[in-house]
Parts: sequence; structure tokens; C-alpha cells
Amino acid sequence: MTGPQRDGLPILAFESGSDLEAWLAGNAGTSQGIWLRVFKVGSGKPTARFEELELGIAYGWSESKRVGYDSESYLQKFTPRKSKGTTSERNLRIARRLIEEGRMT
Repeated sequence: MTGPQRDGLPILAFESGSDLEAWLAGNAGTSQGIWLRVFKVGSGKPTARFEELELGIAYGWSESKRVGYDSESYLQKFTPRKSKGTTSERNLRIARRLIEEGRMT
């Protein structure tokens, strides 16, 4: 894959949560993960917000490490959840809600 990477994973930016969800729908089953570039509010740039990462739970993904990138954005590591990994209570609540809403894939 071409373009910027960190630790072997591509750095991707999405202008909205729906753009992120469209990417997940097409790539969640085959990708090893991404670094999601999230722009700070003060940058004025459209971006998928951290809160929209819950979309990943519907596809079996979760967020982990967050690191600074530049003065206007940070990177959030976003990967498929490991089958033997633990699930936080927060993510379990989100998953239950997504199931009730019929949004789990």
C-alpha cells in the first residue's frame, strides 16, 4: 500500500463517520488495521470524530493507542479485535446498543 504509514499500518483520514463506515464495510474483513488521522476541532478540517469510532465495534474493530501526529491532528490506532482479547464494559454497552439498533454486521 502506498501513502503514509506508521508501524506498518496505513494512515487514513475520513471526512465523516459515514466515510469511515463505508471504508469499514469494504475493508474490515481483510485489513490488518489502520491509523485513523483525526483532525482537531480548531483545524477547521472535516474529519471522522473519535466518538464515531464506535462504528468499528459493529465490524469487530476497536481503538487502542492514540498518538500525536502534527499540530492539527492526532492518530488513533484502529484494528480488528483479537478473538482472545478482553472487551471493556464501555465497548460491551456500545455493542448491546448497536445490536438493539440493528447496526451490528
